[in-house]
Amino acid sequence: MQHALLIINPHSRNGRAEALEEAVRMLEASDFEVTVCESESETHLVSLIDDYERKDGIVIIGGGDGTISSALEALHNSKRTLAIFPMGTANDLARSLGVPDDLLAAAQVIMDGRREHIGLAKINNEHFFVNVAHLGLGVDVTRELTSDSKKFFGVFAYLGAFFKALKRNKSFRVHIKTEDWKYSTKAIHLAIGNGRFYGGGNIVDQRSTLLDGRLYLFLIKPQRWWQLLLLGPSLRNGVLHKTDRIISKSSEKFSIQTSKPKDLEADGEFKTTTPAEFEVIPRAIEAIVGDIPTFTSGTD
Repeated sequence: MQHALLIINPHSRNGRAEALEEAVRMLEASDFEVTVCESESETHLVSLIDDYERKDGIVIIGGGDGTISSALEALHNSKRTLAIFPMGTANDLARSLGVPDDLLAAAQVIMDGRREHIGLAKINNEHFFVNVAHLGLGVDVTRELTSDSKKFFGVFAYLGAFFKALKRNKSFRVHIKTEDWKYSTKAIHLAIGNGRFYGGGNIVDQRSTLLDGRLYLFLIKPQRWWQLLLLGPSLRNGVLHKTDRIISKSSEKFSIQTSKPKDLEADGEFKTTTPAEFEVIPRAIEAIVGDIPTFTSGTD
């Protein structure tokens, strides 16, 4: 019998308690033994993973991207297999792994048991993230989001937050360096993605995937608000190489400096300020996956 530790963020289960119970019963009927716990805090979540004694068991996180992000270091250090019950607003990691939002379908993915090793990203050799890190406009959008707006408007809350953030966004000078490339410019937004999706289904880059061991950077240059709106489809679909108003680059490591320290967030949480060093850890965590979205190959 396969054992699973299901850790639930209680703030994510509103309105989904019945579906969650049915998904657990579905796992138990398929020969899973499931221990269900609720996380009281990030520290408690980490301790539940650290104290999990079943060496052959899997850890199912029932929550959104923020909850999963809080568990990354513990999962990596303990070499635990991650599975997901998507219960957040955006569920971008689940989307990157091909795990459906429907909890019964997500349970079926766990029962099918397909496993892949996915990459993790680190900032300054200490802060883990799995989806995307950003500074500039993306940070302002996150600050405009509230729990109530996400609860009532779902992914549409991101759109409203974007328009509010746009009104007060200012440009900054940034210096980017990889092992074989340097670039300096003014920007209003910079993002570095490890996963494929962010912000409720936007694609980091057409090429991005959690399996390729690379990071994908894109930078938006200063422009008028209506020009930025016209870039919307390109940003949504990760088609970033067809305009000179966006700079995109792929690398295993990035060094980022700004003229003044800028707040840097990753997976929706504040991590540090610039300057910052980014690197990817290939095949860092084993995850149970569904039909992982395909990517379009291209050149930098």
